[in-house]
Amino acid sequence: MWLCIILLAVLHIMAAYLGPRWLFYVSKPLTVILMVVACLWSGVPSFYYWAIIVGLCLSVLGDIYLMLPQDRFIAGLISFFLAHVVYSVAFVSQWQGHVGWWLLALCIAVGVVVFLLLLPYLGKLQIPVALYMGVIILMAYTAGQFWLLSHSQAALLAMVGAVLFVLSDLTLAINRFKQEFTASTAIIMSTYFIAQGLFVGSVLAL
Repeated sequence: MWLCIILLAVLHIMAAYLGPRWLFYVSKPLTVILMVVACLWSGVPSFYYWAIIVGLCLSVLGDIYLMLPQDRFIAGLISFFLAHVVYSVAFVSQWQGHVGWWLLALCIAVGVVVFLLLLPYLGKLQIPVALYMGVIILMAYTAGQFWLLSHSQAALLAMVGAVLFVLSDLTLAINRFKQEFTASTAIIMSTYFIAQGLFVGSVLAL
């Protein structure tokens, strides 16, 4: 199963540069769909298990919106916004112990700096992008706090996945709003697929 997932992810990145277009369109959502299947097949049902699966399904919907020939950026943004809300709830459900707030302050500070750097290029999308950045920062914080409270393998996988997801979306924002660059697709998609795979891994590690 995981060999197929890795192969599809690589094929998607190759197809983005070399074609064919049908492979580009099929391979991206199918890669995440197979992650859902892997999670359903091997995971132990729990609230965390189902929350990650719902987040993956919302991500598939977002992938489809963002790939459509017509610009469905806002629809894709909403789908991933909801996915990050669900991921955040999943990570919070694993918190046990005293919650410190220094990590939240750090995440907010980083988010504000990045948003201010992108602000001149956002145009009419300032509010949607601000809301999305807020929720992905929240997702990263909840994953980081999960690791700080438990230091478990599942928490480590979730935290690394969250950081890679932030990196993927940051690269996408720079490429879309500021300056397009050739390597962007490879960076965006490799970090995205690894992030989602690590979220599935966190379910299997519980």
